[in-house]
Amino acid sequence: MGEFFGPEASQELQKRIEEKGATELTPAEAVVVKQQQEALDKFFAQRIQATYKIEVEFGKGRSTWKHFPGTLSLYLSGTKLHGGGDEKLYLCPRDDCTGVIFPGERLGAQVHCRKCQMMWPETQLVGEIFYRLSPNDWSVVIHRFFVRLDHNADIYLKYHPTDIRYQTAMELARKRGGEAVNKARNNRGLHIYPLKNIIKDTSTGADLLKRIEGFIKS
Repeated sequence: MGEFFGPEASQELQKRIEEKGATELTPAEAVVVKQQQEALDKFFAQRIQATYKIEVEFGKGRSTWKHFPGTLSLYLSGTKLHGGGDEKLYLCPRDDCTGVIFPGERLGAQVHCRKCQMMWPETQLVGEIFYRLSPNDWSVVIHRFFVRLDHNADIYLKYHPTDIRYQTAMELARKRGGEAVNKARNNRGLHIYPLKNIIKDTSTGADLLKRIEGFIKS
């Protein structure tokens, strides 16, 4: 494939293109553009699997501007477990610790946080966090957890049965009938922003926070 120049080089070349105009590129620059595009296309065509999942279940009353409720949970993705199910992750109870506690870190009735090296009673683990936020604040919270998970997570949104996304998914499923209806009901209008799309968007200079906000509002 052509040489892969990386996001910084791509943005610098894009800046030159905007300043000069695509028709004014030198032959050498045109070759670079073509090589970069081919490299990016091939890179993003490969299967990128996230290690983690951020799952948000919205409550009733989702809005493009008002505050609305929801629950946020974190998972170790089943795609990293040879096709097995997702495994729940827990947050360290310590207020100033950003550690995440993994399934294998249980030691009897206690758990170990690899971040702060503290031991905690299992009963103090935090598995879900409840919020009532505006779309902008939801995007900030989701982005914060994306960073906390090493920028290596798919983002999943699920919706209340009264939400238009849920109702649309159910209507499409009813036309297929049978198992599709049960799947749609369980998925609650599932909407996914996969890691491969996140990488592709941000590699071309997109603001991830704004992308997440648009994802929530759509």
